[in-house]
Amino acid sequence: MAACTLVAALPAMAEGEAAPARHPVTIDDIMALRSLSGLDCAHDGKQAVYVVGEADLKTDKRRNALWLADLAGGAPLQLTTGEDSASAPSFSPDGKSIAFLSKRGKDKRAQIWLLDRRGGEAKNLTDGKGHIAGFRWSPDSKTLLLMISDPAPEPPKDDEDRPLPVVVDDVKFKQDGVGFITAETHTHLALFDVAAKTETRLTASDAFDVITAEWAPDGKSIAYVADHSVDFTDLGGHWLTVVEAKAGAAPKLVAKLHGAPGQTLIWSADGKKITHLVGPGGKADQYGQPHLAETAVDTGATRILPATSGAFVSSPVDLGAGQVGVVLAEDRHEVPAVVDAKGTLRRLNDGTVSVLAQCGSPAPGAPRAVIASGDGKPSEIYALDAKGGLKLLTSHNKAVADRVAWGKVEDYAAIAKDGNEVHGLLLRPTGVAAGTKVPTLLWIHGGPNAQDIHAVDGYSMIADLLAAQGYAVLMPNYRGSSGRGDAYAAAIAADWGQKEVADLHASLDWAVAQGFADPARLGAGGWSYGGILTDFLIVRDNRLKAAFSGAGEGNIFALFGVDQYVQQYTQELGAPWKEPELWMRLSEPLLHADRIKTPTLFMGGIADDNVPLIGGQQLYQALKITGVPTRLVGYPDENHGIARPSFQRDRLERIVDWFKNHLN
Repeated sequence: MAACTLVAALPAMAEGEAAPARHPVTIDDIMALRSLSGLDCAHDGKQAVYVVGEADLKTDKRRNALWLADLAGGAPLQLTTGEDSASAPSFSPDGKSIAFLSKRGKDKRAQIWLLDRRGGEAKNLTDGKGHIAGFRWSPDSKTLLLMISDPAPEPPKDDEDRPLPVVVDDVKFKQDGVGFITAETHTHLALFDVAAKTETRLTASDAFDVITAEWAPDGKSIAYVADHSVDFTDLGGHWLTVVEAKAGAAPKLVAKLHGAPGQTLIWSADGKKITHLVGPGGKADQYGQPHLAETAVDTGATRILPATSGAFVSSPVDLGAGQVGVVLAEDRHEVPAVVDAKGTLRRLNDGTVSVLAQCGSPAPGAPRAVIASGDGKPSEIYALDAKGGLKLLTSHNKAVADRVAWGKVEDYAAIAKDGNEVHGLLLRPTGVAAGTKVPTLLWIHGGPNAQDIHAVDGYSMIADLLAAQGYAVLMPNYRGSSGRGDAYAAAIAADWGQKEVADLHASLDWAVAQGFADPARLGAGGWSYGGILTDFLIVRDNRLKAAFSGAGEGNIFALFGVDQYVQQYTQELGAPWKEPELWMRLSEPLLHADRIKTPTLFMGGIADDNVPLIGGQQLYQALKITGVPTRLVGYPDENHGIARPSFQRDRLERIVDWFKNHLN
């Protein structure tokens, strides 16, 4: 069991001690970086609890521990230690306890544990067999609202110990990290009495999932969003629903919303309105920028707050007095802002240090706690005041930050052939004389609704690593990226591999025209949608002398019914039998693989149901047949994100070696 002895943060360098010599970033540096997540603020606004993750190279796993930050500036304290996992920490409203998820001992599933805020050993609360996707404290701190699935049936036990067959009935039956979706997989709501340790089901396990839920201020009702998007005729597939917080209560549908990633529900103090995020729905659903909206509980009327209608809004938090703290994605920056009770949007600073996550408190004058990162500044916890000032609270990544000679990150803009201006970031190799032509790489972000920003943790650390190897690295925010408005994000809907590729070509052409990119040594790579775009590049551009396609796909026909995107395929593209010409065009990399001349490394997780490895397998097979140098690397038991530390290191080493062998 993880002990909860309070441990002070790492000491700073002694006065007068010489700073260590800096060096270009290495794989060891990347592996040593600690991840920060799970941020939650105490209701009195004085502290924040969060999760620190780090690679344990001996056990080849990630360790996660809870830490406590003093928002006034005191030294952070470590709350849990040992090999036990810890995630999703949450302060009780009365300020006495911190609940968190942890899988310990013989537990097959993570359970909820309770930690006294004053210290001591954590105590186990739940002992269920279902998967707890999340939980929320009731306002009186007596009940936990669980978002939980039913326990999966145990395999039959007989002489042959035969497994149970998988039976599916839903249209969508795959999800990365879950595998096949069965009736037991769906997430419902339950009430858990903290004192009695008893669980009461609140909603049925229907053919939909509860995405998020929140108690009303009076503790009598609960609002939740249920994902009904498997009904392809219903473009408002996220249903905002309210139910009384008692067994047998009938849920009331309030409004059907267009879904948005990172959904959060914030009740007004009088319980009459709920503030939330809303997306565009329809064909642009995967690309649209979330906006802040509010819905009247009685009438179901929903309106987007006008001040956020043109902005990509994320991480809304309740700041009290009708104020909502948000983060805005704005052209290579993530900017903290506040929306007041009148709906007015006010940016707090320019996002020079980008906010990646945040929590807030309704306590008057309390600062927000944020996870933030900037150029040469790995993620740390900061206190963000009402004027936008940032106070550094932690030093989890200071040792790495101080020993690395970070490359200078530059903005660039290039004009595509159709007139679009694409913006991106450029990392030049250090120690290269002016006028020297260097090998140059496109490093393409995934999503596509994401953006590369001015932050060590805002773009792939692989870019820093490649720049340290002597490459100039371009990170373009091609059309489809966030941060440039609704139209820019939705420009690629049902038109993949066209406008984005034009923007990628424009970036390469710009670099060559600037005189630093060696036109004979150009390459490209990326993961997920970055891998998909790499596949489109290599089939069209033989200038590329080396490429890396991670979790890509060159034949969309092969993914229909195999991956998790059946809703997107049918709503955005149309079914393959209805739009065969479009599906053929989107399968260009495999159908015209004989045009590919670029040596390409393909890679992915063998258990990936997001972009299955079949995409890499098919293009690898094609290049083997056509005689183009290629290699396929599959990571066992890994999903879309590679989690095992030894595999993370292996991936970095292979990417570096591939470009070294084929581009230098």
